Formats: sequence, C-alpha cells, structure tokens
Amino acid sequence: MVDEYRVDEYKKAVQAQRQKTAYIAVGAAFLIHVLFILSKWVVIAAGLAGAGVLIYALYSATTGRRLNMGVAFMLSVAIHAGVFVYDHLFGIGEEETKEALIIFRAPPPILEKNFDLAKRPEISEVQMEMLQSMAPPDLPQDISAIADVSAVGSDLLSSVLPGTQVLGAFSGAKAEELAFDEVAMIELAETSAPVQEALSLRHELLNVGDLDIGRYQAILIHDPDNKRNIRGFFNMTVIDYDIADKNRDRFPTAVEELMRYMRDHTQINARIEGTTLEFSDPRIMDAPMIYVTGNDAVLQISDTEKTNLGDYLKNGGFLYAEEIRQSDAENGLDGKEAGVSGTPFDRQFKALMKDPLVLGSDGSKWQKVPKSHDLYYSFWDFPDGPPMGGAPAGNVFDLEMLELRGRVAVVFSDLNISWYWGDPLADARERGLQFGVNLIVYALTQPGGIANVTQFTQ
Repeated sequence: MVDEYRVDEYKKAVQAQRQKTAYIAVGAAFLIHVLFILSKWVVIAAGLAGAGVLIYALYSATTGRRLNMGVAFMLSVAIHAGVFVYDHLFGIGEEETKEALIIFRAPPPILEKNFDLAKRPEISEVQMEMLQSMAPPDLPQDISAIADVSAVGSDLLSSVLPGTQVLGAFSGAKAEELAFDEVAMIELAETSAPVQEALSLRHELLNVGDLDIGRYQAILIHDPDNKRNIRGFFNMTVIDYDIADKNRDRFPTAVEELMRYMRDHTQINARIEGTTLEFSDPRIMDAPMIYVTGNDAVLQISDTEKTNLGDYLKNGGFLYAEEIRQSDAENGLDGKEAGVSGTPFDRQFKALMKDPLVLGSDGSKWQKVPKSHDLYYSFWDFPDGPPMGGAPAGNVFDLEMLELRGRVAVVFSDLNISWYWGDPLADARERGLQFGVNLIVYALTQPGGIANVTQFTQ
C-alpha cells in the first residue's frame, strides 16, 4: 500500500516537472516570435539557441511518441525557416516608404543691372540739383487725405511703382492694351562736366506722350539709323527784353509758323511755351533752347538777368540770337542792311556775352560754324551752309557760335533767317523753315543739353 502511494507521488512529481518544462518552452517560443516582430536580426541567434533548448525540453517531457513529436517539430522549424529565407531573398512584405517634404520656393526675379543697357545725355551736377528741386515732395505717412487718382493714373502709378498702394480704382486694362515706347538711353560723347545716368522710358513703362504734362520742356526719341525718324515734344521759349519793339525787333508770327511747320513735317509736337520770358525769369532754366532777336533796340540787361543768363548757358542751355530785318511790300529787303556785320544789335549782343556776369572771356571766343558742322545735317542736309535769301547784298556768309566745354551754347546770326519763318511771302521760304527745324533738332540732341533724348531700340 505504501509502495503504491510512493509510486503515485513520484508520477505526480514527474508530471508536474514536465508541465513546468513545457510551459517554459512555450513561453520561450512566444517570446522569440514577439522579438522577431520587433527585430528579426536580434532573435536569429536566440531562435537558433532556443530551438535546441526546445527540442531537449520536449524530448524530456514526452514518452512513447517522440518520433511523431520530432517530425512535427522539424516540420514547424522548416516552415518558419522557409518563410524567413523567402522574405529575406525575395523581399516580400510591405516596403518601407520614406515621406519626403517638398518645399516649392519661387525663383528670384531675373534683374538687369541698373543703368546697364545704355545712357542718357550728359547732365551736369547743377542741372541734376535743378531737376531734383523740381521733384515732387515726399509723401506723408498717412496719405488718406490725399485726393484719389483716376483709373488711368492708378494703372500708370502701379506700373511705374510696383507695390505702391494708390487710392484710385484700377481700370482693368489688359497688358496688350497698354502701349509703351521701345526706347533705350543714348550714349553720348564724354565732356568735362560730371554726368548722371538715367533710366530709359521702356524701364519706366511710359510712352513719351505721357510725360508731356508740363514738367519737361522737351523729350525726344531719336533713331540713330535714321536721323529723320525722331519724335517727341518740344516747347519753344522766346525771350523779351525792355525797349524791344515787337514790330521791329521781333517777327510776331515767326516762331508760331516754325512750330506749325515742325509739327506738319516731323513727328515732334512743337509749340510755343506760354508768353515771352525775360532773362531774369527762373523758368528759362527749364528751357532746352531760348530764342531772342533784335534790330535797333537798346539792350538794357540788369545784373540779375546777366547772372541768370550766364548760369543757364553754363549748365546746358542753348541760345539762338539773330539780327533781323523785315521786308516791305515794295522793295523787299533792299536797303535794309540785312546780313551786315557790326550793326548796333550785333555789337550789343556780343558785348553782353563777354560780360563777366554772363560768360566772361568765353563770351569773346566767337568762331564761324563750318559747313561740315552737325548743325547743317541734323535733320535736313545743308551742304552749302545756311540759307542766304534773308540777307541779300550783305557781307556776312556764316553763322557764328560760342562753345563751352565742347558744347555749342550760343549761335548768333546776321543772316536774317527768321525772315523765312515770319514772312509768308519770303522767297524759298520752305528751305528757311527746314533750317529752323535743323537748328532746333541740333540744339535738343547735342550732348550735354537740357533736353531729354533717348534712342529707339531695335
């Protein structure tokens, strides 16, 4: 009885030990599978070692059916190994994808180097100060009180000043509806005066007509390949002085007729700038060309007028002065002393130029304008020099000029060319009017002048 009891106890102890070993083996197998999910390379070695422990444990815990158990175990190991090898060699399963963050950045604008394309005519420092003084004042911080602009003004301001907020409503015009002049800046010969470069009208997105608002007296666009293909606008300034008789010292209609001819035969919108001005008027500083005539008047020019005239000529101004004679219906210009040197107006004007307050010693350096000079070829060709019909039987055959630093500042004429402009009955009148156009075009386009001149781009 006792022996049977001991046998039972032994069997129970062996059975408990086997159960314990089986539980440990199953737990180890489960742990290996979990580790495989987390990291397959970590559990390879543990799996191989654990396989041996598992075989031993199962072998120790089983009796009678070890062959079946061995076959089942080896089959399980083979299946696991096959899945692992296939996955490793052929890469089945989900591929790892990396999410890339793509940031789209707008490329920077392609900017052209400022003032790199071409240059404007040379402008002295004094002229630049003068132009800067005419610039509009800076806008205040709060512009809500400023009157709003029109729709066209809004478009224009927004084109020229991108990013600037304007108070006017936009017109909604399409890009193709806005026409701008294709221009670049002209490069002129060097002079001793300091120069200032300026932007082209194309970069300002403006048409030359848009600038004809009174601020500029002349803006021209010149084609370097065709001297007659020139367009823009020009305001003529006529000078008056004390004791000048408009019926003897001026041709009342000369400038008006010349401006009309220029409008009709060129693309320049030429006109007279208001009434006549005196030398003392500061507005002559804006005029690219001034015009003065005389006959037998006495020039009574004050020191203020002399100083102002001198400053004007030294800083890009151009003066055309002429001794004139008017014809009569019966004898024409016979006996009028037209084209004669040394007349009272001739002597007075040249004395004025060499006055210390005007040009000083530079005002006495008169020279004849040679027939090869650009003045005679600026628009129409005058290979034989100036027209002589207004000075029959005279002893003067050339124009005279004063140069300042290589720029023609004054042209003086005893040849009565204004007679062609002011007398509708003048012989060969059109030729004289053509010469007047030449004179104006040269004055406006020569280097260092006040006029704003650009060139067509190809």
